[in-house]
Amino acid sequence: MPDPIEPVDAAPIRVLIAEDETLLRTAMVQLLPQVAGAAVSVVSSCATRAQLLRDTRRVQPDVILLDLRMPDREDQPCTLGGTEIIAALQRQHPGVRVICLSAHAEPPRVRACLEAGAAGYLSKGVLPEELWAAIRGVVAGAPAIDPLVRAQLELQATAPAVRQQLLAGRRGDVLRLLLEGYSAAQIAAILPVGKKHVDKKIAEIKQLLGVDTPIQLYRLCRSLGLVDPE
Repeated sequence: MPDPIEPVDAAPIRVLIAEDETLLRTAMVQLLPQVAGAAVSVVSSCATRAQLLRDTRRVQPDVILLDLRMPDREDQPCTLGGTEIIAALQRQHPGVRVICLSAHAEPPRVRACLEAGAAGYLSKGVLPEELWAAIRGVVAGAPAIDPLVRAQLELQATAPAVRQQLLAGRRGDVLRLLLEGYSAAQIAAILPVGKKHVDKKIAEIKQLLGVDTPIQLYRLCRSLGLVDPE
């Protein structure tokens, strides 16, 4: 990672937004100044990788918010990648911080982006305040990793042991049905056991994974190979 940027008279952090979805790109352009005020300056927004490379040379941003799923040019379809463009940016502009934004957070993809030189990896569902905190963090030299993404990376390192605990006994039965979309009451009727017992097993599963919501549970189970890829 590049050395921390030294503040000069509280100059605003120069941010380039690379996002092919017009609505999301426009929202970030508008929301960042609302959250950060004069501490941020959105110096460019672009929708293709070719434009990203041109604008990076032209405006010299401090931070790039990079959508991993972008077309190379306007007449081409979007492709999921990003490691090549991250590596190119680091070669050509070693002082720039790249924060990846993606709906995909599988550990191999996250690791590849970080190894290519990205300073951060965030979910597209991140709140504006969290995004601004991440921008400030990478400028100060700290990595910015989405908490759920970090949890996935940590779980991946201990995946066999975690899978064994999750799938043990009745807990495994509950988890399999939960991942198929059944509610606690439906699971209790299928097994059959009391609903309180099912609720207890669901609480154990969430504690093992360190999650609070069903979508977080699903994403982590998918990263552990417990859910078939879509």
